[in-house]
Amino acid sequence: MRRARSVGTLLLALGVIACACTAANGPLPAVIANDNRTPGGQFKDGVLQVHLELRAGRWYPEKEGGVYRDVYAFAEGSGAPQSSGPLIRVIQGTRIDARIHNALPAAAEIYGLHQHPGNANDALTLAPGETREVQFLAGEPGTYLYWATTGGHSLEDRREEETLLSGAFVVDAPGAKATDRIMVIGLWEKGEDENREEILFLNGKSWPYTEQLSYQVGETTHWRVLNPSLSDHAMHLHGFFFTVDGVGDGERFAQYSPEERRLAVTEHIAVGHVFDMTWTPEREGNWLFHCHMVAHMQPLEAAEAKGGGNEAAHEHAAGMGGLILGITVLPGSGVAKTERALVRTPHKVQLVISDNPEKIPLYQVEVNDLAAPAAGNAKGVNGKKKAALLGPPIVLIRGEAAEIEVKNESAHETSIHWHGMELESYYDGVPGWTGSGQQITPSVEAGGTFVARMTPPRAGTFIYHTHAHDATQLVNGLYGPLIVLEPGQTYDPEHDKTFVFGLAKYGPLPTMLLINGTPEPYPARLKTGISYRFRMINITDNESEMHVRLVGNDTRRQWKVIAKDGADLPPVQCKSSPAELLISVGETYDVEYKAEQAGDVDLQIWLPDFPIRVTQPLTFAAAK
Repeated sequence: MRRARSVGTLLLALGVIACACTAANGPLPAVIANDNRTPGGQFKDGVLQVHLELRAGRWYPEKEGGVYRDVYAFAEGSGAPQSSGPLIRVIQGTRIDARIHNALPAAAEIYGLHQHPGNANDALTLAPGETREVQFLAGEPGTYLYWATTGGHSLEDRREEETLLSGAFVVDAPGAKATDRIMVIGLWEKGEDENREEILFLNGKSWPYTEQLSYQVGETTHWRVLNPSLSDHAMHLHGFFFTVDGVGDGERFAQYSPEERRLAVTEHIAVGHVFDMTWTPEREGNWLFHCHMVAHMQPLEAAEAKGGGNEAAHEHAAGMGGLILGITVLPGSGVAKTERALVRTPHKVQLVISDNPEKIPLYQVEVNDLAAPAAGNAKGVNGKKKAALLGPPIVLIRGEAAEIEVKNESAHETSIHWHGMELESYYDGVPGWTGSGQQITPSVEAGGTFVARMTPPRAGTFIYHTHAHDATQLVNGLYGPLIVLEPGQTYDPEHDKTFVFGLAKYGPLPTMLLINGTPEPYPARLKTGISYRFRMINITDNESEMHVRLVGNDTRRQWKVIAKDGADLPPVQCKSSPAELLISVGETYDVEYKAEQAGDVDLQIWLPDFPIRVTQPLTFAAAK
């Protein structure tokens, strides 16, 4: 996640003055939200003619007439400025004639208006009031973006008033159907560190004013997700897996073959990058697609009174805000609403949350497996109540119905989300949103209980964690691993090692990066010649760029990545590789590792903006 600004104070002041001068010349036009369903420009003799203009406007990230910010944005000709900018969408081989006018009081550099793939540093520079015309072929099929700046030379260096200067550029293969949806991520930012103010949005609006999509059960949908914002993100889809169809860096796009496409529920997207995805809703109800960084799901705070148009605090749907998309899945044609039947005695588990009398951490978590002894069940592997920065594992069996009772003995309401699980919407764990009709998921009040029902359809590594929109709960250990085994398997902690990466923040104490609830893990003793499964989970609050590697004698070892987010990777991707990964928040990875020689190996994690590297020592001894 981006933490610091590189633009100088003088440039920032000049930008504010420029925007103020523009406003002084008359009322600014309202910036309209662009759902990216209608391409801009007009075709004439097979050539797309598009007229873009850089203009100042007044942007309302929520409802019109509410909180606003004065910004720069792209408009199509004399039309209203848009967020995101006008969609450029053509078929491969099309020539584009673009006319760009800079109506801003500052010089601007425009990137991305050229053939793709191309030179990322290729920019058009326009003085205030200048107009330029360019002609180029669209290039290779893919998802790209264009953007502009009046101060820096990168997406991350843009000042707050220009962070809306971006748009989608899509090139379709001949014969392709343009039935997908395009989602452009945005981040308006002002200030630094604890004084930083952020507004997160999607296609120009913040939750709960983002577009809310509706699909039917069985309706396959394709999305293109673009990130021209100032920060990377970890985009998470509740309740369903999606396939990643291709990825790009804004200039180049790699379309995956069917054999290369992998499943995911959370996908990291770096600054300036894009990815294409396909998914099919299998269960009705309300669902979410959102950035898993807690800071990017916060409601927009009431702005200070700065002239008319900024209003007092207001209600937000389900207590969330920012980079969130709501999805309602309706029954398909001829599909009656049914509850999933539990055809046999469910595997019963109790998750108990209580206050820690020692205060640090604030909570303690207990998992009680209530299942009767039976072949293949996971009884005995779950934990006792303890004050720890990590909940004990919950272990379920694929295809076996389960009931998990969340028992809240703490003084604060909460809710538990079963991250990556394919279950009914009502049990998904987003209070005030998930469910359907009159049956909407409630919070688990202090002293209350809630029973979540699920039948895991796949074995893998998942997460349970608080979804109470309270960062304090997440950095106090209200999370843990959720492991689903194949029928007939038993949980074997001797060969199945789980490493949960978390973060702790307690008032005056320094922020602590954790492995399995501690900043200084004890050495783990393992054996040579044995293949181990390492399950790795990033459930920090905002750390979307967690680097993980396995080293011995200052040399990266080799491991085999076999699963992501609980889904097996395609066989073509399951190869031995250098032992290093970037694991974004909300992602899980499973790897296989076998040491051939005795000695010490370190599992290391670190963050780009965090000074301390945390190490889990692994000592391998010869097997007897």
